[in-house]
Amino acid sequence: MSNGFSTVELAERKAIVTGGASGIGKATAIAMAGAGADVVVTDIDEDGGAQVAADIGGSFAMLDVSDPSAWDRVVSTAGPFDIAFLNAGISTNQGLPRTEGDPISALTDDAYRRIMSINLDGVVYGARAVLPGMTERGSGDIIATASMAGLFPISLDPVYGLTKHGVVGFVRSLGNYFESTDGAPDICVSALCPAFTDTNIIGEELRAVLDTFEVEIMPVDHVAGVVMRMLAERKPGSQWAVEPGHEPYVFEWPATKTLGQDQE
Repeated sequence: MSNGFSTVELAERKAIVTGGASGIGKATAIAMAGAGADVVVTDIDEDGGAQVAADIGGSFAMLDVSDPSAWDRVVSTAGPFDIAFLNAGISTNQGLPRTEGDPISALTDDAYRRIMSINLDGVVYGARAVLPGMTERGSGDIIATASMAGLFPISLDPVYGLTKHGVVGFVRSLGNYFESTDGAPDICVSALCPAFTDTNIIGEELRAVLDTFEVEIMPVDHVAGVVMRMLAERKPGSQWAVEPGHEPYVFEWPATKTLGQDQE
């Protein structure tokens, strides 16, 4: 499969990437800059994010995606943005098998609130922050990183699955709004749904488990290439399922099928 980095021209477009200090965010920031975009790399890892920004000729902004005031600050000082890659995310237990008991009974309030605030709130706050600028200009692209766990069950980490299903539902619904509403600006909202990828979310113990079952871990460049295709092909409300060594499978929901509207 081609990495897809050359399939779209992003000159004169400004992009924000969350979780850009490493992993999929870093690879995608590099790809976007290579296509001509002015990229603002954001992360809570100041040193890592600033280095990525310096390497690609972009800029860095400290951003805790779970903090709406931080979003307001970044967008007011570094925006508006033509592209928002809402990529930051965490897991609760790195998908590791439990030695005893179910995966929910021992879940702490703090762990639950933390993953919800980053994986779900971070996407909603991000979309809310960038949409006014996109609306004013009449166009834009929002891509949120979900996961294959947003499309299928993940029994080892149900709360991670909850957040990623939430991202998919949010994208499908918001994308449907812009696609099906008369007079709405040309804003494409879509979801990236990768399988296991070589990021910090996968610790050494999980790597060992995946290796035992001969589960391939994707390189981040493969996933970043799909993000570039998403920007080129612009399929509103879609979910792009990404697996190692394969073309992505794109799930699309017809814009005419919307709850609350009469159906034929």
